[in-house]
Amino acid sequence: MKKEISNEILANNLKTNKNFEQLTNTNLMKENKILLAANSELKKTLQEEVEYEQSKQQQLEFLTYLATVTFSKNKVETIIQSLLELCASFLSTSCSYIFCNEKSSSPLTKGVDKELNQRIKNSINEINTLQVRQNIKEAKNETILLTSEKFFNSESLMAKKIEYIVVLPLFSLLNQDHIIALFFEDDSNLDSLKLQTLESGRHLVNIAIRRKLAEIKLDKKYSELSKMNTSLKNTQKQLSHSEKMASIGQLAAGIAHEINNPVGYVMSNIESLKDYMSQFDNFFTLLIQENKDVTHTSDPDNELEFLLEDSKEIISTCVGGLTRVKAIVQDLKTFSHSGSEEFISFSLNDAIETVLNLISSEFKYENCDINTKLTSDIPDVFGTENQVEQVLMNILINAKHAINNEKGVITIETFANSEFVFLHITDTGCGMDEKTKQRLFDPFFTTKEVGVGTGLGLSISYKIIEAHRGFIEVESEINKGTIFKISLPIPE
Repeated sequence: MKKEISNEILANNLKTNKNFEQLTNTNLMKENKILLAANSELKKTLQEEVEYEQSKQQQLEFLTYLATVTFSKNKVETIIQSLLELCASFLSTSCSYIFCNEKSSSPLTKGVDKELNQRIKNSINEINTLQVRQNIKEAKNETILLTSEKFFNSESLMAKKIEYIVVLPLFSLLNQDHIIALFFEDDSNLDSLKLQTLESGRHLVNIAIRRKLAEIKLDKKYSELSKMNTSLKNTQKQLSHSEKMASIGQLAAGIAHEINNPVGYVMSNIESLKDYMSQFDNFFTLLIQENKDVTHTSDPDNELEFLLEDSKEIISTCVGGLTRVKAIVQDLKTFSHSGSEEFISFSLNDAIETVLNLISSEFKYENCDINTKLTSDIPDVFGTENQVEQVLMNILINAKHAINNEKGVITIETFANSEFVFLHITDTGCGMDEKTKQRLFDPFFTTKEVGVGTGLGLSISYKIIEAHRGFIEVESEINKGTIFKISLPIPE
């Protein structure tokens, strides 16, 4: 009986233990499932955090590299090209730099898919520029995401290939919007964090581009101011020179007037003396022929004949000197009265031909060639033709003297623009230094030998061109030659 009771208790205990074991296993399985789910969630969270950190790292690298590249480039084009390459790599897509006006054009497209790049280039004219510019305006020039229907025209085939376009407005210039467009075939690569980073990068590039454009404008303004300053200095220099020349002109007029009268008296008296000496010569010649024996006895050394001949040479020398003085006085008069004659319209080319005919004898036996490059259809100029011819003659004679005995070439060239007729006279002579150039138009300044020139030719030329409201400039280098540049205004 006891044994039966013991077996029954044992059976109950085994059953209880079995039930407990089943319950424990069930609880363990539940706990295991909970732990597996928690572990999976933890892995997912860790993966998301890793991806987030990687994304942040990529964004940081993108912005850092973009900032480094952007502010190290010297040209706007290179900044934009760098941004294109970074955007294509950062978002693994194709992108284009586009000008948006009434029509669109794209000078540059980047991306890993060459076929897609080419298709984008071919479809640039299919962009709905008015709609895109309106969307940019509404977004206040910030980065915007557009569907293909809002970017391309309705008949565009690219609207079926591309689903989304991210537009980065860069800057506007001359009523033209400069943008970068990134093309996405679906939303798989559209990352909101990356798009935010892209907007930060766009803002960074926008600042850099505006700075570069401001630098370009500043450089242009500086260049214009430098040119204006140089022009002002030249004008001031010309004004100072004109005032000096005017003062010298007044002085020259007075000197010419004071010298002219006594020179006239002396010249008249010398001419009379020359006639008297001719009569004395005839008289003494007849006297000597009639009294040869007496003359030979009283004047064995022929001193009388020597005196007569020597007197002729002295008078001839005096006449030459007075003629030279008279020429100087005439030059002084011309210098002091330049511009007082009546102005007419005349052809500069005809004036050049006239001068070349007049001085042909001067160059006939010289080792110097004259080449002409005369533009046939240049307008007439307004002035005094004989004075302009005098300027040409002065410069050409000076050019011949500069070439001297060396084989040389003088080139005469004419051309015109809408305001001036230009005359350039170039020689291959000895040239001149800077010091000589500064004094070139000063009265009585000359580099020629004594007795060869008066030093008034170029001074008179300067006054004549000034009286014609023109300009005369000189460029020269030692042993390379000289070029005279004359500008005469075209009559209105």
